[in-house]
Amino acid sequence: MYGRNVVAVAVAATGAREARGGWWGGLSVPKPPKGVAGVAVLLWVTLAHAAAPAPLVRSLAGADVDWSAGTVTASAGAAADMRMPSPAAARPGAERRARAAAVEKLRSALRTIPVRGGQKLEEKKVEAALSHASTTRVEYQSNGGVVLWVGVRFTDLVASATAMATNQASLAVVAMPLELAPLLVNGGKEIVAGPVRYHQGPPPAGAIILRRDDQGRLLLPKGSESALDRLAGAPVVIYLQQILP
Repeated sequence: MYGRNVVAVAVAATGAREARGGWWGGLSVPKPPKGVAGVAVLLWVTLAHAAAPAPLVRSLAGADVDWSAGTVTASAGAAADMRMPSPAAARPGAERRARAAAVEKLRSALRTIPVRGGQKLEEKKVEAALSHASTTRVEYQSNGGVVLWVGVRFTDLVASATAMATNQASLAVVAMPLELAPLLVNGGKEIVAGPVRYHQGPPPAGAIILRRDDQGRLLLPKGSESALDRLAGAPVVIYLQQILP
């Protein structure tokens, strides 16, 4: 795996406890056991970073946020009204009740999902997104009950004139929390990226390497003024090695 091999080589070459610079900058390196040295140190560090990547689906207020696909989905079920003459007659009412319950779960999740720096979505944006919520899956029970899934996309949450653009930007950050619309900075200029999706692992060729400052902003390298303008409100994929809480 690209990321962990680079860290291992960096530590072997410098003898440092922390590899700095490049895509791997800032990754902490665990101390090897006493008596382990030379090539064994290299192997120790490589294995320390060999853990399988964490899944990017997170449970939030009863809903599932898929940070890789850029979706928020909630499910709910409703039993059939046994007073109806048949399962077929009971099914429409059960479907309405199930959808209402799923939408309420979705509302709670959207009120909680992190935008950036502790910010949450405004209530009007939550309600606007819910008005676009679609039923993504339905399971009909033989007795007339219904279980269904309702979801929204990140593009419904972060308004952008370029949200439907076919060309998306690839960025790389060593570690950061999952946020809908992080702040990008170059020099004295700041813009909001979004909608943002995330992948764990090495970035593709041509990705812009960013550094996260102590305010949670993502800093572009010097001379990236034109890139910053293109990223304003554009769809972005951020490649991570570590997800922060």
